[in-house]
Amino acid sequence: MVDSRNKQSTDPVLRAVASCLLRYARPRQAVVVGFSGGLDSTVLLHAVHALAKGMELELSALHVNHGLSANADSWAASCAHFCRELGLLLTVRRIDVPLDSGEGIEAAARRVRHKLLADHPADWILLAHHADDQAETVLHNLLRGAGVRGAAAMQEARGRILRPLLGVARDALLAYVRSCKLVWIEDESNADHRYTRNFLRHRVLPLVASRFPRAGEQLAAASARFSEADSLLDDLATLDLRGSPPEFPLPLKLFRELPAARARNLLRAMLTWHCAQAPDERRLNEFVRQLQTAAPDRHPRLDLARYALWCERGRLWYKSLA
Repeated sequence: MVDSRNKQSTDPVLRAVASCLLRYARPRQAVVVGFSGGLDSTVLLHAVHALAKGMELELSALHVNHGLSANADSWAASCAHFCRELGLLLTVRRIDVPLDSGEGIEAAARRVRHKLLADHPADWILLAHHADDQAETVLHNLLRGAGVRGAAAMQEARGRILRPLLGVARDALLAYVRSCKLVWIEDESNADHRYTRNFLRHRVLPLVASRFPRAGEQLAAASARFSEADSLLDDLATLDLRGSPPEFPLPLKLFRELPAARARNLLRAMLTWHCAQAPDERRLNEFVRQLQTAAPDRHPRLDLARYALWCERGRLWYKSLA
């Protein structure tokens, strides 16, 4: 393997990873890379390994075995071999993906995987999403009818999660693995166009790029502007709490004294802060209308698969069902 430290000043991957780590991580902190063995995470793990010693970081890797492919165990073995070559500790966790959750295999696997990563004790959790992933996510969310928050897509930093490659195109990752002579795993499901993201990646975005060559770059740039707007909406929601802590139950009068648009924004923000996805716009609009207009003897309620909201004793209550 090529010593990537010699290329740090010129290689876009190493520049991006180093810049991100310098912004957030401190010496002697522990960082863990979510390592699938695919192209993206192989590049990220190799790049962080090249930088970790000089930055005094404790680096390890976590591989999540979803058990969804006949090749899953061999992928875990390949990841273990790669980490041994680098002298890194690899933790392998096997998970069961619920197939009847109603959210689809992709979303269910992502949710369970992120829950496992969120429970890891490291100071920082590094994920390998890159600029092309960001463009796909923006387009996917917009086509699903998402608002500003969904269009903001992924952030470089959210809580303990860092995405150092979010501004790096996939072509740069391919150049990195070729330069460093790295081998990665190709998940056969990546070619299955029945999965929405694969359809967007292989069919839709190339077609769009044939007319708009900078489509991926522009979508990623738009996500940054949406993210800024989303942050401002969070600030507005905080102001609309009027000193109340961002916790349920909330006084109903907070919603009743706001214009409808700001009441909806407050509810969306509260759900996001509680790691819950807001309902679709039709149900959200109707529920907020009921919050603002229901007579004292009425008790609006919203029951969803993963949580419930209801009114009782002049307050809005929330319960997670996950």
